[in-house]
Amino acid sequence: MPSETSDHQAIRTAAAGDVLLRAKGLGVSAPAMARMEAEGSIERLAPGIYLGAKVPRHVLSEAAAWSLRFPSVVAGLLTAAHHHDLTDAFTGGTWLLSPKGASFPRSRTFPLEVVQVARWMMDPAHDEDNDLETLTVHGAPVRVTGADRTVIDLWRYPGRIASEHALHALRRRIAGRGFDLPRFSRLARRLGAWSRIEPVLTGMLLG
Repeated sequence: MPSETSDHQAIRTAAAGDVLLRAKGLGVSAPAMARMEAEGSIERLAPGIYLGAKVPRHVLSEAAAWSLRFPSVVAGLLTAAHHHDLTDAFTGGTWLLSPKGASFPRSRTFPLEVVQVARWMMDPAHDEDNDLETLTVHGAPVRVTGADRTVIDLWRYPGRIASEHALHALRRRIAGRGFDLPRFSRLARRLGAWSRIEPVLTGMLLG
């Protein structure tokens, strides 16, 4: 049985690497992880998921941590908008998409916004059609909505996303690198949002 000292040393050593940390993965106790957090060696990003305190944060750090616990989730909406530099808005937490009917993250401790969506809209077998991509963040895979999908989703949830954020993101996307109107409109139609976006987008392009 590892001693408390060896547990702490193992955590300090692992904390120097750019990887997400879990007690089980390090072969240490959960209380040892909590003590190292209190010491300031590591920071908790999600329940049971930590990162070295001196490791530079990625905009998707928290999303990657939640993805370890819930592999079916996708980083989206304002979190993805920050990743794609489509907004300067305060996110108010980590925004995740979760397939309807699946277990999804809940927390009273961590700021978290979870939107449940139809399974076909985030089926891994159709990531290209749905504009979803997989990145590696702190050694962990995290799925995130692409730039087009992110903008479209911001328009799909007016009850959750302020209209000014959706408008700003659309303007940035139109002016951004790689914007292709036919591709964008096909995706918006696929997701049932084109009728809302088209008049605004047309006005922006003509203006």
